[in-house]
Amino acid sequence: MPVASAPSGVPFKVVRMKTSKMRLKMVWDYPVWKPEGVEGQTGGTGSSVVLRALPRADAFAYIAKEDLRPILALRECNSCTGTDDALLSRTDDNEKTFLMARWFHCVKLPAHVLEEDHPFRNTFAEDHPPHLFLASSDGNLLTPLTGEQSRTELWDGMFALLEEEYLKDAKKSLRDIQRLLDEYDTLDAREDRLLEQFESEIEKRGPKSHKLAKIRKDIDRVAIAKKRALGKESKASDLGLKKAEKQTASL
Repeated sequence: MPVASAPSGVPFKVVRMKTSKMRLKMVWDYPVWKPEGVEGQTGGTGSSVVLRALPRADAFAYIAKEDLRPILALRECNSCTGTDDALLSRTDDNEKTFLMARWFHCVKLPAHVLEEDHPFRNTFAEDHPPHLFLASSDGNLLTPLTGEQSRTELWDGMFALLEEEYLKDAKKSLRDIQRLLDEYDTLDAREDRLLEQFESEIEKRGPKSHKLAKIRKDIDRVAIAKKRALGKESKASDLGLKKAEKQTASL
């Protein structure tokens, strides 16, 4: 899809259409520790429960649960502006970040996670805890990030972990998916034009117009093409988790 240019020659950011926008959403998990035996109690963990920092391995195991994907964890902060505003905002050319996030278990942890007795405290280093980190699901591979690094540094860290955790080439899959976003935009634009033509034809000649059948067929062709593209995206997104392969092999 061509990028529009300003009169000065400076490129505008591509404005994505509806289908692409749906593919550019990060799904966040908000893990909350609940000790065994109190899950059914009213009021969360209950006032009688004494909180303590879990051992590091246990904290990562609780956060990951059954999700074997590598972790992208964001620590919220009360004393600074939202650390994800510039890093993860749609307005700052982070399309690549949003696309790669599908291969991560994206987790937001509260600001008080740094308190000594918070169950997840030991997922962070004691000195200079990062606002953001990338880690394997067990925490053995961990890349701390300040939240002030460039997007290129973030992407390099994400790619490095994806290479360790997945069987297939994430860079190639990412390029394939980016091309599919362009295809979605083309199809959405065509669909919008056809729907406008359909409505206009009804207004001009009524619901019995002979032209409506052809427009409907064209709309159906767009839907089929979009479904085919979604299938390609699904295939490109399947990188094959190494941990999942090992689990299957051990059964």
